[in-house]
Amino acid sequence: MRNATEVLRDQRGNMTVFVLTIFFFFSLVMFTLLFNMSTIFVDKEVAANSAQQASLGATQIVYEEMERAIKAYDDSIRLLIDPVFIWPLVEIAESHYRRAYPSWSESEVRYHAIDQVLSAYIVGNLELRAYVWRHLAIAEREIPGTVGSILSSNGAVKSGSRVKMFNSEQRIEVRTSVRYESETFGLDFLSNHHNEIEQTAEGRRIRFVEVLRWDDVHLSL
Repeated sequence: MRNATEVLRDQRGNMTVFVLTIFFFFSLVMFTLLFNMSTIFVDKEVAANSAQQASLGATQIVYEEMERAIKAYDDSIRLLIDPVFIWPLVEIAESHYRRAYPSWSESEVRYHAIDQVLSAYIVGNLELRAYVWRHLAIAEREIPGTVGSILSSNGAVKSGSRVKMFNSEQRIEVRTSVRYESETFGLDFLSNHHNEIEQTAEGRRIRFVEVLRWDDVHLSL
């Protein structure tokens, strides 16, 4: 009787060990799957944020070059009789937007003002249009370096990323990716996946570009 009891205890102990082993095994499998799924979501968010920051940085370059274009044009007509300076018109538009939209940032106020004035004045002013084109070309050369730096600093893949200047909505569009590698935690029966998670983002609409019809220029980094 005593031997039978001891055997039963041993069997119960072995069963407990077996059940705990199975539980640990399935827990590890579930943890691995959940870990990899969460990693995909995190990498997707990293790629999206990187593309968004890069598109905003590229948009900023365009408007900075437009400031230079306008001021260079104003300097070029300074000796004319009754010249129509463009930058004072931008400042007037800024004052209007600042009053009308107090919640806007200073950069957004300036961007809207530049859009409004250039859209109105480059249509019939070939010299102003020439300055705008010249400085857009400068922006086109500067954007790849800035976008590449932003992507690299955020952990995105620089090689293979693309910049579209501009898309059909007059926005700068950035497409980039983040390298994803699954984790097996020693579970050899799980396959190890390598992939690139791609995301695309675009900056604000640059309205004066519609007048110029400068679009669909693809820039490589």
